Amino acid sequence: MARIAAVVSNGCAPDPRVMREARWMVEAGHEVTIHAFDRLENLQESEIVDGVRIIRHRVGFTPYGGLLSTKLGLNKFIAKVKREIGIVDVVHCHDQDTLEVGLSNPGKCLFDMHDLYHTWVLMPNPRSFLRKIISRRLKKRLLRLAPSADAVITSSQGFVSWLAENGIAATSVENRPSSRLLPDSAEGRVIGYLGRVREVPSFTLLLAALKSMSDDERPKLMVAGDGVGVSEVARMVREGVDEGWLEAEVFGAFDESQKEELMSSISVMYAMYPPKRGNIMEGAIPVKMFDAASFGRPSIVNAGCLMGSICEDEGLGRAVPWGDQEALAQAILEQIGKSVRLDRDEESERTAFMRVFESLC
Repeated sequence: MARIAAVVSNGCAPDPRVMREARWMVEAGHEVTIHAFDRLENLQESEIVDGVRIIRHRVGFTPYGGLLSTKLGLNKFIAKVKREIGIVDVVHCHDQDTLEVGLSNPGKCLFDMHDLYHTWVLMPNPRSFLRKIISRRLKKRLLRLAPSADAVITSSQGFVSWLAENGIAATSVENRPSSRLLPDSAEGRVIGYLGRVREVPSFTLLLAALKSMSDDERPKLMVAGDGVGVSEVARMVREGVDEGWLEAEVFGAFDESQKEELMSSISVMYAMYPPKRGNIMEGAIPVKMFDAASFGRPSIVNAGCLMGSICEDEGLGRAVPWGDQEALAQAILEQIGKSVRLDRDEESERTAFMRVFESLC
């Protein structure tokens, strides 16, 4: 039996990828503790979920979105975990901001690159000179540190290719959940967005597409989740409701136990993102597309990138060019009432992950 310490810079409340991989290791007979960052200091400090122990560290209130506050809070979190993690067989580092913990521990380091971390700093303001400098430095740091990890996995084949171009070998483990059984389609006609609400332009495009539809064909909108853009998106949605052309519901954060009820209520998942978010064009795959498919719901995603190719090649919905309001409206109406199937689910990804993990033990 190996002792594994997973490290993630969010509250893991939950983080589906982190929990899924931890559960796989527990089911194989290993001991797993997740060290998570309770940034808002509002989560349960310790709990056991599916045999996985989760410890949530508090180092001071650290709101999302700020550059300096995030950096200072993250530094304190990393230092605290380093002190308390002890000697373990494997440190499972989730994303670049935790890689330092694994490389400083005597145990083996498994680096799990969920995303292109250096692109996220650009999201609030892609034109910011300061953010561009920080992004370049983060990219250089990644390419300098990642080769020192004992193994690297990442969330898409696109990121595997990106790393290979920079001389780093990695294995793809996609965020595919297990398939579930739900009614073939929702009772009503609902376009849904379930997840972190970060990019306001995504909703500007969606609302414009919905407004262009006739009153008798326009579906209801459901938005559920938290994130830095949630207040602005909620304001935009309320404005449409107040004007009388939009029927909508907006919910806050939800947990895994509520996901099935929310998913049962939607007909189509909306998963489009501004292409300027660099990781979209570099191979990012939104978890919500796979989640929706696992419940039989189609998705609308960006065309011209890996997630668009997977969506259409596997029959999981429609890919639409970013900014094409007319094509988006048509795609939404075409997908309502359809049912899709996730033919390749968690089991194939579990095999790939465990092969890499077992090479370290």
